[in-house]
Amino acid sequence: MRIKSGTTLCAVGAVLLAACQPALKQADMIFSNGAVYTANAAHDVQEVVVIADGRIVAVGGVDLLNAYTASTRIDLAGRLLLPGFNDAHTHIDGNPRNFVEVSGARSVAELAELVKGMTSVVQPGQWITGYGWSEDRFAEGRKPTRADLDAVAPDNPVFLTREGGHAGLANSAALRIAGLTSATAQPVGGELEKDTAGQLTGVIAERFDLVTQHIPVGDPGEIAEDLARNLNSQLALGITSLTDASVGTGAYERLWKRVYSESTLPLPRATTQINPGLVAGDPDTAIKRLRDFAMTTGAGDDRLKVGALKVFVDGGFTGPAAYTTRGYRHDPAYHGSLTAPIADVEVLARAAHEMGWQFGFHTIGDRAIDETVAMIDRVLTDTPKADHRHYLNHFSMTPTRATMELMAKDGIAIAQQPNFTFSLEGRYRKFLPDDALPVNNPVATPLGLGIQMGFSSDIIPIGPLVGVYAAVTRKGASGEVYGADERIDIKQALRLYTHGGAWLNFDDDIKGTIAPGMLADLIVLNENLLAADPDRILGAKVDITVLDGKVVYQRPMQ
Repeated sequence: MRIKSGTTLCAVGAVLLAACQPALKQADMIFSNGAVYTANAAHDVQEVVVIADGRIVAVGGVDLLNAYTASTRIDLAGRLLLPGFNDAHTHIDGNPRNFVEVSGARSVAELAELVKGMTSVVQPGQWITGYGWSEDRFAEGRKPTRADLDAVAPDNPVFLTREGGHAGLANSAALRIAGLTSATAQPVGGELEKDTAGQLTGVIAERFDLVTQHIPVGDPGEIAEDLARNLNSQLALGITSLTDASVGTGAYERLWKRVYSESTLPLPRATTQINPGLVAGDPDTAIKRLRDFAMTTGAGDDRLKVGALKVFVDGGFTGPAAYTTRGYRHDPAYHGSLTAPIADVEVLARAAHEMGWQFGFHTIGDRAIDETVAMIDRVLTDTPKADHRHYLNHFSMTPTRATMELMAKDGIAIAQQPNFTFSLEGRYRKFLPDDALPVNNPVATPLGLGIQMGFSSDIIPIGPLVGVYAAVTRKGASGEVYGADERIDIKQALRLYTHGGAWLNFDDDIKGTIAPGMLADLIVLNENLLAADPDRILGAKVDITVLDGKVVYQRPMQ
């Protein structure tokens, strides 16, 4: 009886105790037992994140586990949780069936074999296109030429864009269609490369539009499906938001809106920089395209929206054609070039500024940066605008200190690619003076002057962790350190790859940090990089990607 009575009293006591306990709040997902890097301005690290209805509802310590329950509980097991990467400048394309990916080629011979394989996919006379070759990786130590392509595809016009997007290679059939010969004058803003005999090699720097304008547009359905697949693949890299840095006004309506309204695949949130196709001597046509587009920066929603106006002010180092103050190492008389006179860029910029456009201008060489910043300052002086968030894409070479101070004063920001220090090491060593290398792709210096920045990867096909690694170590692919003074710590690098891109797109109020009310776009890395040796960053993996509060990617475990 005593046992029974005691049991009864205990049961009654348990019921009374339970009645005094507050009911647990229901959530959809809880992360715990690891490091939670919030990416806020204080760089706070927490322990638990609670998600409901696609939003973060609570962030804090283990006490939250006594306040919430969830249908999905994810044990971090010591791993690192952080906001999804926001790639502030990338290029994601959709391609038709006549496209071949050649970035894996490690020799000219391998490149030729890939093109040869495409001749059985397309009919004679049909175009073969591709992307990703780099002579820096080729065993032969040279650029491919039209002769290499002619040997394997004599009956098809071929055009292959170089990695980086600032040069390309055409075979003889493609050059004939484009009407390009050894007698053709060098185009404004580019170069038709010639051999020692004065004949075209097929390599075209910057102005490969002379050829690509003749390539027929592929099947819209094929291109849309491929774009959706390529966008979906970004989730495996931990990229939950991205900015495609050059989308034509027609492509936005015809392609991007179609993909985001029709695809059943999970897709990262996208912002598109709109490129109206400025041509030297004719800014009015570009202005008309913007007016006909009838949208400006910010139009759209949190899945797909219009971003900044894109203008290529100069070229790049894969051409090379970046506009520099000093001559190139291989040719001291060569300084690269502007793609259009700065006066033409200014005419377009003034009209776009009045229309409400944000600027996202491509500037790689120091002279291009100096002239572009001075031009934007004139526009802002004549037509002031609060919180415009105009920015420069790349900022590869360090400009004058006066230019950077003017940027800080005017609020001109940077979409920087720290990964270039790693991936373009060979190009920089070939073309830049030795004393320019330590200050190339600067990060710490502009940040120290108060310039806002977001990190990105551009067209080089690698994940954000390569950029984080390069920003923290300043190491090239060889392991050599370039400018230790430009290093930043891991927390700052992660914040620039999450909050930084959100800020550039006026989205820092809804994403880029882990805080109550923010979109539940999160990633889990396979280890806590905050406590790891910086050299481990390069080998880190994305284990889980969460978009809108749903798991959209899980790394297959070995």
